[in-house]
Amino acid sequence: MRRLTGPSGTRLALALCLGAVASSCAKSRPPAFGTPACESWKEDVGPAFQQRCQSCHAGSRPAGRYDTSTYLGALGGGSDAVPNTVAGDPASRLLDVLDPATADGVHQPVSDLFPLVRRWVVDCQASLVSSSIHRGGILDPASADFHGRLIRDQRYDFGVCQKCHGADFAGGTSGVSCLSCHAQGPTACGTCHDDLPAKGSHAFHLGGGPMKKGFACSTCHVVPASYADVGHIFLADGTLDPPPAEVNMGALAAATPAGNVRLAAPAHDPATQTCSNVYCHGATLGDAASTRTDPVWSAPGTGQADCGSCHGLPPSHGNPSAPSATADCVACHPSVVDRERKIVSADRHVDGKVDLGDPAAGCRACHGGPANAAPPPDLGRRTASSALGVGAHQAHVTGGARLRGPLACDECHRVPAEVSSPGHFSGHAAADEIDPTPGAEVFPADPAVGVLAAAGGAAPKWDPATATCSGVYCHGGGLVLGGDTKPGVDRAPVWTASGGLTCGVACHGLPPVRSPHLATMTLGDCVTCHAGTVDATGAVIVSGAAGAETSLHMNGMINVTK
Repeated sequence: MRRLTGPSGTRLALALCLGAVASSCAKSRPPAFGTPACESWKEDVGPAFQQRCQSCHAGSRPAGRYDTSTYLGALGGGSDAVPNTVAGDPASRLLDVLDPATADGVHQPVSDLFPLVRRWVVDCQASLVSSSIHRGGILDPASADFHGRLIRDQRYDFGVCQKCHGADFAGGTSGVSCLSCHAQGPTACGTCHDDLPAKGSHAFHLGGGPMKKGFACSTCHVVPASYADVGHIFLADGTLDPPPAEVNMGALAAATPAGNVRLAAPAHDPATQTCSNVYCHGATLGDAASTRTDPVWSAPGTGQADCGSCHGLPPSHGNPSAPSATADCVACHPSVVDRERKIVSADRHVDGKVDLGDPAAGCRACHGGPANAAPPPDLGRRTASSALGVGAHQAHVTGGARLRGPLACDECHRVPAEVSSPGHFSGHAAADEIDPTPGAEVFPADPAVGVLAAAGGAAPKWDPATATCSGVYCHGGGLVLGGDTKPGVDRAPVWTASGGLTCGVACHGLPPVRSPHLATMTLGDCVTCHAGTVDATGAVIVSGAAGAETSLHMNGMINVTK
C-alpha cells in the first residue's frame, strides 16, 4: 500500500501552498520577548521581491521559470529544476545571481538586495516567518524543521496539531487553517503522497502511460480505510512501518482469463524492482512474440508498456490468416484500438478479456462492408476477389448471377451466436483461444450447416489448397445432377476465379443428358416443364425484395409443372 516514505511532506501540499503562503499559511504569532530579530520571507524578503523582482519573476510565464511571488517559488528551481535557495548555504544560486561581484547586467540593478537576502538564506536558514511557535523552516521541504518531519517524529499524532489549529484543522485558536494548503485535510491520502506519486512508474499506471489506462491503487496495494490502519504507516505493534511500500497484487494482476496459463502468483521483487507473473503485462498470455512481460518498476518511460511488450504485434498464437506483421489490430478489435494503433477505449483494454468486434456493427466489425457482413474486406482487410478470404462471397450472398436468391451464410459456414462462440474465431472448446487454422471452416461436420449444399445426396467438400468446391448440390453434385454427363459443366468451381457462372455451365448441361431431355432442346424449351422456375426466354424467375429474393430454381428439388 502507499504510505509516507521518508521526510517529505507532500508534493500536492507544496503545490497548494504556492498560492497560500502569503496568506493563512504564513500567519504567525509575534516573536517571543527578547528573541533577536531575524530576516524572514514573510516580513522582509517577500515584500522586497514583490517590489523589485516580480516584474520578471512572476505570473504564468516567469523569466527562467523562476517564480519569486511565493516562498516555495523562491526556494524552488527554475527551468532546470535545481533548487535556487538552500537554507544555510552561502553557495545558493540566488545569492550568486544577486551578488554585485557576480550579477549580470540584468540583475545588477537589484544587487543591493544581496545583504538582506544573504542574511535570510545563510544566517536565518531561509526562514518563512518570525514566530515563537514554529521555526523558520516549517514549510521548507529540505529543512529539519519541515512540518512533515515534525508530525512523523510525533508518530503522526495529529492531536498535537489540533490543539492550536482546531479539531477540523480549520484554524482553531491559532486562526491559521491547515486546509488552505491541505484542502482535503492533513490526514487525506494526498497529504503525504500525491494522488499521482512521482516515484517509479506510478504516473504510467495511474493513467499517464502509452495505453492511457488508469489503474486503481488497489491493483497493487492494500488501500487503507484510515491512515492509522495497521500495515499502512504503522505495524501491528504500533511502531512506524518502514519503507518501501508493500506491494500486494490485486485481482486484475492475478487474473488468468480462459485460454491463458499462469505459472505462479503475481509478485514484485523490491530488490530488483521487477514485477513478474502479472496479467497486466502479458505474463499469462504465453505469447512468444511479446517483448517485456517482467517490467522494471524503476524504469518508467523506457517502452516497457508499449504495444508489443505484453503481446506480439500480432500475437504469436493468433490466426495466421488474420492481419500479419502489419499489426492491423483494428480489424478484429475496433472497439479498443484505431487504425493508428491508438487505444480508443482504455476501459476495454487490459480488462481480463479479449474484446472482439464491435457490438454496434455486429459481424461487419471484423469483415464485410456497409451492404452486408460478407467480405470484402476480409480479416486481413483485403478486397480483391483473388484473395482466399474474399473470393466469390458477394456473388453468393447477393445472388448476383440471378440463378436463385441470395444464399445464407450458414449454407457454407457456421453462424455464431456471438463473436466468441466456439468454431467462429475459435476452433476449440475454449472460446477465448484464437482459431489456429487458417481460413474459415467450410462445410463443417454440422447438420445445421450446408443443408442446401448437401441436398439430393450431395457430399460437399472444400479444398483450400486449390480454392475449389466439389460435390456441392449447387454446383451439380448429388445423385441426380451428378449423373448428368453433359460436357462443360463446372462441378469444381474455383472460389477466387473471376467471372460468373451461367446456365449450362454452373450445375447441369443445357439440356441435361438425362431423360426426358432431348439433345435438340434449347434454353427456351425449359419453360415447357419448368414454368414455375424459368420464363419463356429461359431466364430464371427470381422475385422478392432486394436482398431477400426467392426462387424455385436451385432449391434442393426439381420443380416440374403438371
